[in-house]
Amino acid sequence: MKRLLIPALLTLAALAGCATPEARIKDNPGAYSNLTPEQQELVKKGQVGLGMPEAAVQLALGKPDRITEHTDASGQQNIWHYTQVQTAGGAAAYPYFYPYPSFYDPLFYPGPSFYAAPVQTETDRIRVIFKDGVVTAIEREL
Repeated sequence: MKRLLIPALLTLAALAGCATPEARIKDNPGAYSNLTPEQQELVKKGQVGLGMPEAAVQLALGKPDRITEHTDASGQQNIWHYTQVQTAGGAAAYPYFYPYPSFYDPLFYPGPSFYAAPVQTETDRIRVIFKDGVVTAIEREL
């Protein structure tokens, strides 16, 4: 039961913390009013575009899950990562098993990863790249 309860509670907490672009605009109307009409339209849709300032991206997508820095010959760039977590394997991958396990019962076969913990992988669903506080590139997972 604990195996199911903890992920469910974490999911509910994550969803409760997620705000819509409309809610973020209400919380910060000054940043929204400073945007161009095209940028305002993108923010309302929860989308980002080239040339947007960091404040506009935060209005559209919320706070990033992770920020990294990239430095090369052309200078320094900040990369905002918006991620998703996927769970695979473990007992959840094999939902059918004999209700009263007995190792002497020929019908009981827990599967190869019955005792293994589920594996969680985090992938970027979108990366927004900034140089001097302005979006220069957008990378999306297809």
